[in-house]
Amino acid sequence: MIKKLSLAVSTALLFANPAMAADNIVVGVEKQYVTYFTELAEQFNKTHDVKVEVTATSMFDLMSALPTQKGNIADLFMIPNDRIGELADQYLIAPTNVTINGYTTAATEASKYNGETYMVPMSTDTTLFLYNKKMMNAAPKTLKELPPSDWAAKFTDFYFTGGLFMTNGGYIFKDNNPEDIGLSNAGSIKAAKAAQSLYDSGVNHWTLMQDDTVAFDIMMKYFTEGKVKAIINGPWTIADIEKAGIDVGAAPIPSWDGSHPYKALTGTKGMAINGYSDQKETAQAFLAYLATPEHAQKWYSMTREVSPSLSVNYAEGSLHKAIFDATNIGQPMPNIPEFMKVWGPMKTALAQIAQGQDAQAVLDAAVETIQFDIEDM
Repeated sequence: MIKKLSLAVSTALLFANPAMAADNIVVGVEKQYVTYFTELAEQFNKTHDVKVEVTATSMFDLMSALPTQKGNIADLFMIPNDRIGELADQYLIAPTNVTINGYTTAATEASKYNGETYMVPMSTDTTLFLYNKKMMNAAPKTLKELPPSDWAAKFTDFYFTGGLFMTNGGYIFKDNNPEDIGLSNAGSIKAAKAAQSLYDSGVNHWTLMQDDTVAFDIMMKYFTEGKVKAIINGPWTIADIEKAGIDVGAAPIPSWDGSHPYKALTGTKGMAINGYSDQKETAQAFLAYLATPEHAQKWYSMTREVSPSLSVNYAEGSLHKAIFDATNIGQPMPNIPEFMKVWGPMKTALAQIAQGQDAQAVLDAAVETIQFDIEDM
């Protein structure tokens, strides 16, 4: 494989060694992962006739360059699971032919498309129930039992609200079938009305959060100032929360009313094979070497990112255990290309729901738009 790169890719991925052997492979990952992959590559190289080289690049820059790179880019790279279908349909990634065992069901499902595995899962995250330990001892059994004045969530954003739909009996695509959309069924209408009950409560922060453009900032402000006891947010916000002096606890998001679990939308990142690579067998061998309990534990130890491997040990009561538990029961973001058509119409619908419009009419309109946009793909 000739190692030249599209200009869209970070210059860190430009190689100064054009005389590399033809059977070498290149792993392109974000800067913070280079040390981890370099250690594994050095170990792999000792027992194989090929050489694995690791270089730093932006994941999203690399994916943007894939349609025009024709193989002149890394053989292995990291992708988010919700891009798998789109990239696979364009033959820009290849099936791994690696059996992935010992991962959460959510991560295993997230890595597959049309019955084939396209990714070895590396890290996973989702939203959590974050609470002020000085104001609340533990997460409640249900969200419905919390007074609206006690908590906040950005329910004008489908990333945060998807789980609210599922905990009331809604769904996005049944069994990943884009022809079966459950975003206006009875459960989804129940979820919309649950959200409306919060916005209609007269509580100041919920009124302010009807405006999606300021909802996130309002939520964080009220929580970091101790004006609410809990929020629904991602683990990536915990550093800022702790800087504000909040002793924060974390738990999987409780069910709305106990009728269904809260399946928060869950994202998984993993390693995929370049569809244009002429070293697929070597790439597959490296992925098989990577996909072990030992290397999952090393990943967590070195990166502090939560691995979806069932073999990794997380301390009880820790943030990382809460993330793992939440992702284990979460809803993997669908990896079919049609999922990209959900975000826009649902953003519009959720804004209208927050403003008190009829839930049935709003969701029917959103689903109709999603169906039209999918047909127009």
